[in-house]
Amino acid sequence: MRIVYLHTKPSFSEIDDLILDIRSNFKSDDFQLYEIQYVDFKWHKLSIIKKIRHFLINNKIDIIHTYYFIDAFYALLLTKYLNVKVIYSCYSYHDKLRGLSKMMMKYVLNNVSSIIFQTDVQRNKFLSKFNLNPQNHFKLLHGFSMERLDSRESKSLRDEYFIDDFRYLIGTYGDFTPERDMLSVYKMVKRLRKSGRNFTCLVAGEMIDEFDFYFDECKYYYLLHGLDNYITYVGHHDNAVDFMRQLDAFVYHSNNEAVALPVIQAMISGVNVIVNDDEMIKEITSNGKYATLYKSNDIVDFTNNTRQILSDLEDYQLIAETVSEECRKIFSIKKHIQGLKEIYKKVNNF
Repeated sequence: MRIVYLHTKPSFSEIDDLILDIRSNFKSDDFQLYEIQYVDFKWHKLSIIKKIRHFLINNKIDIIHTYYFIDAFYALLLTKYLNVKVIYSCYSYHDKLRGLSKMMMKYVLNNVSSIIFQTDVQRNKFLSKFNLNPQNHFKLLHGFSMERLDSRESKSLRDEYFIDDFRYLIGTYGDFTPERDMLSVYKMVKRLRKSGRNFTCLVAGEMIDEFDFYFDECKYYYLLHGLDNYITYVGHHDNAVDFMRQLDAFVYHSNNEAVALPVIQAMISGVNVIVNDDEMIKEITSNGKYATLYKSNDIVDFTNNTRQILSDLEDYQLIAETVSEECRKIFSIKKHIQGLKEIYKKVNNF
């Protein structure tokens, strides 16, 4: 069986890393893997479409696997009248799409051979909302190559941002979007400082153009409540797991995400994870087995759980190390690849 990974959005670094990990660890004589990447690909560029179609035909490709709905739309155009299946791995709900983008998304959902969802919560919502055939669509957890993560260079956060050893180090990771609710973290920090704790909260993430209003809202709250002595904004951080493993506690609040990859990365890293009890979060943390859950939108409960972990850090750190060992198996790239092989075989026989 011959599989092509098509992607035109390299800014989605988690997907670039995933494809790299799959291709580096996919060992099977029954599969051949290829990759097509066009940063400037457009559906109206006929020369590129012709070139890719020739590649699909000449290499007898069976499946195109995509990770972005626009790529899935392109793949459906590229495979018109060809016996090539299209798989779309969906990482969002896309609730805010409008106009042409919304039409493209619906076309993808109704025409791809299969959709791979990240959680059962996401899968069930899509199946119900769009009346999809449950036999054609699957759930497969995201995977990570632990060897790649562990081999990356480590830099001291305390040295880089001049943080004293007597200060607790907490942090969060993710771009500024309403789904990744940074503002709830800011509110927790405001309340936690009243306990007299010496701590610094590192915020790793970037402003997204379409959500600049939300970034401004967080910035206004930060300035209004004088959080500059407690919050350090570090922007984008390339090595998420190394960032997290240096923290005393990782804090996060999720609103309507299909999957919270930073939470998974934190559980892998061996840090204490404190996150809200969203249904998706419950699923990826095994109903709180691998993280401390607080009531969603309850800042008091969020603060109390963070304070409790900082107070008993040695005991909680032993738990975090055990969590890391188990989660490295659950979210391993080898397990992910095994799931992919089973899905590819099923889709190829549709």
